[in-house]
Amino acid sequence: MKIETVSNTRKNVVVTIPASEILATSEGVTKRYVSQAKVPGFRPGKAPATLVAKNFAKSIAEETESAIVSKAYNECLKELEKDESCKLYGVIDLKKSEIKTDADADLTFVCEVVPAFALPEYKGIELKAESTDVSDEDVSATVDRIRSQHAEFNKVETPAAKGDFVKVSYVGTIDGAAFPESVAIYGKQSSTWEEAGSEEGYGATIKEISMAVVGMKEGDKKTVELKFADDFPKDELKGKNAVYEVEVLEVRQRKLPEMNEDFFKMMHVADEAELRKQVAEGMKSNKERQAQAAMRQEAVLKISGMVDFELPETALERATQDIFAEFVNQQMQMGMKADDLLAKREEVQGEAKEAAKTRVKAQILLGAIADAEKVEVTQQELAQEVARQAYASGQKPEKLVKELSKDRSRLAEIRESVRCSKALALIVDAAKKI
Repeated sequence: MKIETVSNTRKNVVVTIPASEILATSEGVTKRYVSQAKVPGFRPGKAPATLVAKNFAKSIAEETESAIVSKAYNECLKELEKDESCKLYGVIDLKKSEIKTDADADLTFVCEVVPAFALPEYKGIELKAESTDVSDEDVSATVDRIRSQHAEFNKVETPAAKGDFVKVSYVGTIDGAAFPESVAIYGKQSSTWEEAGSEEGYGATIKEISMAVVGMKEGDKKTVELKFADDFPKDELKGKNAVYEVEVLEVRQRKLPEMNEDFFKMMHVADEAELRKQVAEGMKSNKERQAQAAMRQEAVLKISGMVDFELPETALERATQDIFAEFVNQQMQMGMKADDLLAKREEVQGEAKEAAKTRVKAQILLGAIADAEKVEVTQQELAQEVARQAYASGQKPEKLVKELSKDRSRLAEIRESVRCSKALALIVDAAKKI
């Protein structure tokens, strides 16, 4: 057994298995084949060992090699457990000579390790506890939003009020010229609906136009001047001054449903009091989840800032890739185009790399705290997390379970994530809330 230190976060563990042990392992595998193999002309278990060894040479060699690798791997783990200067993070590669029964075999396990560090004082840290109170005003605003979702929009000849929907056409210019072809959607619309007075821009909506149509009625025209923000998502328009000629084609007035028996029936409540009670409970529950999530995030940042240690390179690379992929998927679901993502690739990768440092450090630190607190994961907790991940990815739980039965390393990762989550819960529970 020999340990070679490559860096503070990487070690090569060389395990030598003597030829005599390889031979004994091969003979054991062959003996099992002799007792079970079906060879034409012989009853099961009665074929000569030499014939069985010849007929099943490849399978016997593969099983022998698998057994030798497994034994060497366990010896590698035991040897690293003795090393108090670091803790194994993961085995990332295996280099081995040919495994034969007449020669010693050298197996080199390339291991990522975490240098030893002292746990910070993680119990009793101060965390900000956000208020989870729900006021009557909050409930009323939410009830109004619910009513808005079920509103009718009736065509009117009167000027548009805030919240009404207005069909408009507009043509924009920059320095007297039409918008570039790549951003033409922002420069001209022959017919599009805008929510009057809305300050929330989405898609190709120009919020200044949405604000301008308040007070306009069908047939009215207006000139709207604006300057695109310096951080506007389209480079061609950043900081540019534009002039729009806007015409209102139609106004539809928002009419909220009455708070009557029909509305309550649609909401599956008996009356307004029950509706407000349900809304208040839902808002309270949501605020509690948000407050808990905020404290968990703050706890991770605080304990991570209390200690410093080098992080395994491969772990950082993998986390960076995962975070980058998560961002890309999220942005594409929100409608961002591939070309826009490609233009921001280097910037996003840089941000992903920084986020990966926080993620990997937190994982290692919480794992160490889980060890110190002797945190364990029950089968029920593991099953619940598997089900949660299945639903989050749109899979059936039984399908994911089947996949995990063939991928033990992925299952181990899920178990470890649950263990770390429980360790974080212990920290939050023991914290001083301010």
